Amino acid sequence: MSRAFLFRLLLAMASVVAYAVLVQFTPLLEMIDSVPNVNTLFHLLIGAIFGALVLAPYAKAPRQAARGIALAAAGATIYYGAIRFVVESPAGLDPLAALVIAGVGAALLCGLAVALVAPGRFTPRLGLALAIAGAVGGAVFDLKLTFDPHLLIGHAAWQLPVFLALYFARDKATA
Repeated sequence: MSRAFLFRLLLAMASVVAYAVLVQFTPLLEMIDSVPNVNTLFHLLIGAIFGALVLAPYAKAPRQAARGIALAAAGATIYYGAIRFVVESPAGLDPLAALVIAGVGAALLCGLAVALVAPGRFTPRLGLALAIAGAVGGAVFDLKLTFDPHLLIGHAAWQLPVFLALYFARDKATA
């Protein structure tokens, strides 16, 4: 394994750990009535951390810092959009289907953001790898394990495969 892979894997794992730490503050956030849309801010922060740690390392020069910030913002937007899709999914849509659709959509959007902003190519191989990663991760969210009330396993099961898909399925000529 290369050092670059191990470093990026550590960043992806740090994103999962950041979620695990931040979710411990949700009871405190729920008590704060004076901050409007505190849950929205929380979800945007979680997505921005994923974007900064997993997507932003793909940013290339010139304007590498600006591209990294844009990818962190994309991560925030994509994560929030996936949450909103699941919460507001069409009537009659099975919860598992909503989670899988959100997982696939979010993974594909992350790949598209990296391709457009980093920049790089969005290949069919990358799309397929991301769709599989997103579907698996989305499905894991439906497990609702009693020992995992904050869905840490679901977050890890989505974030890590998406990282792996981005790392291994991207066109190495543009990576």
